[in-house]
Amino acid sequence: MDGDITDVLVAGYQDLGAARTDFDGLVEGVAAKRLKIEGAILVLHDADGEITVADTGSHLGRKGAGWGAGVGVAVGLLSPPLLASVALGTAGGAVAGRFTEHRLTSGIGDRIGSNLPPGSAGIIAVFDASQRLAVEQALPGSPAKSVVESDRTSLSALKDALAEAMGKFAPDRTVLPMPDPAFGGTIGRTVDASVADWTIVGSPKPPPGSPNVLIVLIDDAGFGNPSTFGGLVDTPNMTRVQRMGLTYNRFHVTAICSPTRSALLTGRNQHRVGFGSIAEFPGPFPGYTASVPKSCAPLARLLKENGYLTGGFGKWHLTPDHVQGAAGPFDRWPTGWGFDHWWGFLSGAAGQYDPIVTQDNSTLGVPVGEDGAQYYFPDDLTDKAVEWLHAARAQDSEKPWFMYYSTGCAHAPHHVESEWADRYRGKFDGGWDEYRRVVFDRQKQLGVIPADAELTERPDLFPAWDSLSADERKLYARQMEVFAGYSENADWNVGRLLDAIDEMGETDDTLIFYIWGDNGASMEGTITGSFNELTFLNGIPLRPDEQLRLIEDHGGIEDLGGVDTAPHYAAAWGWAGNAPFQWGKQTGSHLGGTRDPMVVAWPGRIPGGGELRSQFTHCIDIGPTILEAIGLPEARLVDGVEQEPMDGTSFLYTFEDADAEERHDVQYFESFGSRAIYKDGWWACARLDRVPWDFSPATIARFAPGVYDPDQDTWELYYLPDDFSQANDLAAEHPERLAELKELFWQEAERNRVLPLLGGFAVFFGMLPPMPTHTRYTFAGDVQNVQRGMIPRIYGRSYAIEARLEVPEGGAEGVIVANADEIGGFALWMDGEGRLHHTYSMLGVEQYRQVSDRPVPTGEVVVRMRFDADEHTPGTGGDVTLWAGDEQIGGGRIDRTVPVAFSSYAGMDIGRDNGLVVDRAYRDRAPYAFTGRVRDVVFDLEPAPHSVEQRLHHESGATGMGAAAAG
Repeated sequence: MDGDITDVLVAGYQDLGAARTDFDGLVEGVAAKRLKIEGAILVLHDADGEITVADTGSHLGRKGAGWGAGVGVAVGLLSPPLLASVALGTAGGAVAGRFTEHRLTSGIGDRIGSNLPPGSAGIIAVFDASQRLAVEQALPGSPAKSVVESDRTSLSALKDALAEAMGKFAPDRTVLPMPDPAFGGTIGRTVDASVADWTIVGSPKPPPGSPNVLIVLIDDAGFGNPSTFGGLVDTPNMTRVQRMGLTYNRFHVTAICSPTRSALLTGRNQHRVGFGSIAEFPGPFPGYTASVPKSCAPLARLLKENGYLTGGFGKWHLTPDHVQGAAGPFDRWPTGWGFDHWWGFLSGAAGQYDPIVTQDNSTLGVPVGEDGAQYYFPDDLTDKAVEWLHAARAQDSEKPWFMYYSTGCAHAPHHVESEWADRYRGKFDGGWDEYRRVVFDRQKQLGVIPADAELTERPDLFPAWDSLSADERKLYARQMEVFAGYSENADWNVGRLLDAIDEMGETDDTLIFYIWGDNGASMEGTITGSFNELTFLNGIPLRPDEQLRLIEDHGGIEDLGGVDTAPHYAAAWGWAGNAPFQWGKQTGSHLGGTRDPMVVAWPGRIPGGGELRSQFTHCIDIGPTILEAIGLPEARLVDGVEQEPMDGTSFLYTFEDADAEERHDVQYFESFGSRAIYKDGWWACARLDRVPWDFSPATIARFAPGVYDPDQDTWELYYLPDDFSQANDLAAEHPERLAELKELFWQEAERNRVLPLLGGFAVFFGMLPPMPTHTRYTFAGDVQNVQRGMIPRIYGRSYAIEARLEVPEGGAEGVIVANADEIGGFALWMDGEGRLHHTYSMLGVEQYRQVSDRPVPTGEVVVRMRFDADEHTPGTGGDVTLWAGDEQIGGGRIDRTVPVAFSSYAGMDIGRDNGLVVDRAYRDRAPYAFTGRVRDVVFDLEPAPHSVEQRLHHESGATGMGAAAAG
């Protein structure tokens, strides 16, 4: 080999005795002239913290080397970053520092040895390449070696070689994925002329002592809901976490579901990762694409690439509707965000009795309860999370895990068995005004709000409780009882997960973030609430007396929240649940929409007791806090793509210091045009003049391009250190401060891709995606669980459903195709006598049935349901005809059709009706699979004139956007 080439070796040790023995053997071998080296260094850090350094010096190696007197001097010429850290073996550790000829020992001791964990050691050696086998055989006790060739005549080459060699033990964690470890052994022609290296078959490992991480996220819940923060919903397990750690009363979210989740899981502001709006409706501007840029790798991906096991469970709501099927693409599913395992639902809402469950990159479908019991998603969610932890520990007892546990609760529909709701019987009979007063007093008693905080007033939008009739009070009180029972059940299931972690003995080593709400409590239930949340999302308001009648038709008020309903509570309950703040979900301008309870525990690190922390914190701060707690840097490159820095600020500094100066001092907020800016305690905001449930054409028209002028909005100003609840508007007193903050908002909006303002409303303004060209959709007979956003667009038009069947001689029965369920859906099915039925539920408000006047013929037959619309407009009525082959066998009338969507969660099945069924007539035989053969089902949409198609496309997009905005 060329005489100017040499090797640089770094050997790591977990055992001090082995390191000493190997080093002594190396020195003895050089002294006996069995091998030649140019120098070697041994650094030992014993269990008592004492550091020992040894240097062979140049007398042990060849004379006159280009680097001078031994490797100690050579290494001394290196800058500290090149020797930043050398992890030693699986136990980890580091060597770092600057060596000098005159202060060799102290330099190594101060800069290298002090960074080695107690009980570990390292050897650095430089030698001619011809000596590699002999040197490596002289160091048999090292479990991990790294060897790099270098140019002997160049100091810069030596620096590079040392840095590269050390990189095997301490890879550059800012570049992901980390490269495979280089082979550090020796390969000869035979095994006896070779040295093995087991480190090449390893996988990345996190820094030593890395904790498990658990994020618990409750959905659509407010600051004044949980008893931990003074609310009337019992949350003993949130209190349990609080007592193990800390209480954060100034934690902030984005005021809407998808944006908060994207910010939480990336550490970046929601618009910067494309989630200025909800996942269901991507927009044509960078801040509204519902697709995370490759330059913003999510937190789970960073942890996974650094050796963590990552799992997500529950609600996702970050995958657009049109990519939720088997064709993907799956980079927008949880696994594409870095989760090794996912179990839950992709959409913004789910029926807790019949969700469509997705596991990893597959749709499992609607689960069924065991032994005839009613299935309940929150219980199964927790079971699956615990099973995952147990399975992981069965394989690896040490690998740290990251779990994202996100409940479907308390998002509508509010589904819970009556036994949970009944725990709150009579507790809310005093109404929402009394609820606010009671909770406000409790919050002060608990100290989660300051003693001088003020209770904000009820907006005129909501009626006073005392103004309601007896029937209205009865209905509304039960709505809140159901919500409270639903919420308590969620906390109970969190407790089951905590119990499992405790039983595994891992509580002390788990960093827990328990967040009560991804936005403020929902005010999307309209003034009256509903037995079926889809009624108001379809623009079909119901009076309280109409609701009570329909509730009686679906089991009675005592069964509200059961399998026959999909309820939401009156908007005033959402306002009450955000006590003491103004407004709620969707309202990014005010704290009722943007401030939620959070408790944090890390028993092995944070003292218990639930001490209060009042520094400003935000959901984008969770990621940086986790990285700092683990000891990981942000990524600089992921998959070769340069990364945008995280926007969040770690609040690890608050763990030990309640009085630490606040570090997150500027933050913008924006949700559907309502906006705010926070800076150094000041909060300036402007609320769009729109109530959360109103996406009507008349309202949206007021915000159309060329009509709406954001400069005409009324801004408010608050100083939060003196005004915790945002009760005193100081805009008139500090106009200069307000002007300064308004300008800052626009600067932050531009920097974070918020612009154009109302970019998420693009579909309302006619900025539509390409108009669909397909009018014919074919589903094979074995297709099931088509997600609700992917069914053919039958709204507001004529269409036909045609099925090719094989009916045996004895006849057949069962479901041919079914979409959603009894409180919004349709089904084409055959009864036991072979008659063809078409059932259409207009959201449970009206139900229509057509049945053939004779049985369907046997053999191969084509059956068809044809709907001839009265006009091309959402909600249109029309005539139904039923056909077998070319012969009409039945018909009837549908006076009103569903304008926007049948369900926010239930899907479509071919050849069966999974989950809750469309027609009670076959409920006892569910899923009522067809006993013949369904070869395929075709939806044939009647083409309309281009201008009409454009209008339907616009109406479908706009009304769908309004419906999905409640996600």
